[in-house]
Amino acid sequence: MIRVDKKFRQRRWIAIGVTLLGLGLWGVLKHTYCKQFRCGTQDSSGVSTGGASKIKNYELRPSPEVLKALEERKKHPLKVKNSDFRGLSSAPDLGTERLILRAIEERDLDDLMKSFSDYDTVYMLAFMPWPFDRNRTLTYMKNLSWNMDHGNSLYWAITLPEKDSMMGVIGLTLEHEHDRAELHYWLEKEYRNRGYMTEAAKRIVDYVFKDLNMNRLDVNHLNVNLGSQRVLEKCGFTLECEKEGFCKKEGKYENMKFYRILRREYPRI
Repeated sequence: MIRVDKKFRQRRWIAIGVTLLGLGLWGVLKHTYCKQFRCGTQDSSGVSTGGASKIKNYELRPSPEVLKALEERKKHPLKVKNSDFRGLSSAPDLGTERLILRAIEERDLDDLMKSFSDYDTVYMLAFMPWPFDRNRTLTYMKNLSWNMDHGNSLYWAITLPEKDSMMGVIGLTLEHEHDRAELHYWLEKEYRNRGYMTEAAKRIVDYVFKDLNMNRLDVNHLNVNLGSQRVLEKCGFTLECEKEGFCKKEGKYENMKFYRILRREYPRI
């Protein structure tokens, strides 16, 4: 009888141990999955790295220099000389802490061509062909203007208040019937690693949900584009998936990552 009770107790403790071990493994796996695909992580500064549920609130307070530049632009409305670029003027002036996001103008052609003449920049723009010459850049601007004129997109030149020349571009393609937008951007090499792109992207995210009243904002980048990944993490985008061989660049198949922010996940509505 004593021997039976002893064996029963041993088996009971083994069963309890196996159950606890299973629960522990389930918890670890659930945490890992959530961390990678849903909830995101945080760096030492508390900034969200991939989870929209942990978007850190930020205040978009333009500096006095930015406010002054915006007021000056109001005094001198843009006059479009070439009808091929009429649609470009539909982008409203926006200010961030350090930047002016303004309408792209015909005079930006040379600066745009400068960006597109850099192989590394164009390579990171997943579906942009190479090489880009002046005629192709001009065609690109005309197509951009047509789409903006018909409400299919909005694009801005990224500038500094003290230097009005284009140093990058940020824009949206719009799907009004689905209340959805997709974010696109690039920045010239000499202006990178200063937080400009993150600043501009945050302002456009704000514009998408507060001014355009969209339900969803999507964005994607080549897997090798770590700079773009850092921008999206700081802006609180959620990584939805990575697709293998999704884009072909220079004969090489590249993986791409796809992110989103939903209206219900955005904290400043």
